[in-house]
Amino acid sequence: MAKRIFDILVLLVAFASCAWTQNPWDDTERAACEVYRKGIKAPYYYCDCHMTSTSFTFPLDTIVKDTMWFDATINDIKQGLSAYWFADCAATIEVYLMCTNKTPIYKMTVQPNRMCEIDAAEIQKKIEENSDKVQEAISTLTPHMRVYPEGKGSGRVYCYPYDKGPASTCVDPLPLRAGMLYINADEEASYRLDYSQIPASSKAFIHWKEKKNTPCEMWLTMDSCTGEEIGRTKLSDSLHVYILDSAKLNIAREGQRPIWLHTKHAANKTGRIHYYIDPHFSDPAEAVSKSACQGKAIKQNGRNYTSDTAFVDTVWVKGDTLRTMELNLTFTAPEIEYDTLRLEEKDLKLGYRHTDYGVTLYAYGDTLIEVQGASACARKVLLTVMEPTAYEIVIDGQVKMRKQMQDGQVFIIIDDKQYNVFGQQTK
Repeated sequence: MAKRIFDILVLLVAFASCAWTQNPWDDTERAACEVYRKGIKAPYYYCDCHMTSTSFTFPLDTIVKDTMWFDATINDIKQGLSAYWFADCAATIEVYLMCTNKTPIYKMTVQPNRMCEIDAAEIQKKIEENSDKVQEAISTLTPHMRVYPEGKGSGRVYCYPYDKGPASTCVDPLPLRAGMLYINADEEASYRLDYSQIPASSKAFIHWKEKKNTPCEMWLTMDSCTGEEIGRTKLSDSLHVYILDSAKLNIAREGQRPIWLHTKHAANKTGRIHYYIDPHFSDPAEAVSKSACQGKAIKQNGRNYTSDTAFVDTVWVKGDTLRTMELNLTFTAPEIEYDTLRLEEKDLKLGYRHTDYGVTLYAYGDTLIEVQGASACARKVLLTVMEPTAYEIVIDGQVKMRKQMQDGQVFIIIDDKQYNVFGQQTK
């Protein structure tokens, strides 16, 4: 039971580490607290823990410069959490069950420029794994957390419910930091990449991830949010990345010029983006050669291909690691089929709809038809529409002769030769 309660406390710590606000107290209250602290031999931080711990509400946006105390109950974290820590230093988080505790029951360090998130569904699942008695005990816990920047550093913290995050716009952009995860919930967003965040190698990429592979359009501008466009792409899945132009990045870094990343995707969709620098490449994957008939698609690395192509594909593996794969995809053209159709002239006047081939015919002669079926091989049919004939004479299952009416006269056709009713050849 103790282990399960401790697991929930870890979630509480991760959640409450964002509630970095502080309430002042007057000198009289502080003095009285100090007298009491010494009397019960409590640790030096007892008064800060007891008098300044505070809860928070979403959204939170504050600057952290000094030690702060706060608390959060299990009910606070059921919404889940998305938390951003923009800082030039790390921050240490300690959790105490009571302000009289002399050592924390949990301690962790958050590195600068990092984002963490906790899925509300996962929190609820973890709670429901416990017995009713344990769940009741968890619901009464109100641990106290102490957060302090390392050294004399400071930082800015944002806290939002899970799958939400601060808007990033041209007016108030979030800074793009290497390795940091960004919740991208708005239909359009703009992020600012300072030249100092461009590596000396000028090699970097953007990774886009969305649960159902909703496409995301991305483009870059130089110097300002509305500056010169220096790159554009559209990511349709989470396996492929946007590899930024090294030459353009080098120009920005050497000229100390900012670059702006713009994103646009379908409304009511929430994705995540990562900016990675100095990518690593794992060993190339085995080359892939596939063929199919025209009309069908070949799916490879999360994308569908319908025409011949040969190139080196680059896919995301994990973190800042990419992998290349040589692709050679070919599609076989269909052989021509032949078909004949005989129609009366009146049938062509308004157009004859051939449902099997999906075409409308208006004249006699040959028509090359391409039939594209859904996920089926394509067909090419040379359809010949012949002039009207009265009837054909069939013997032993084979056409021997046929009678044809032209301009009110009857003709006999034998082996493509035309005869009148008197047996004289006319053609």
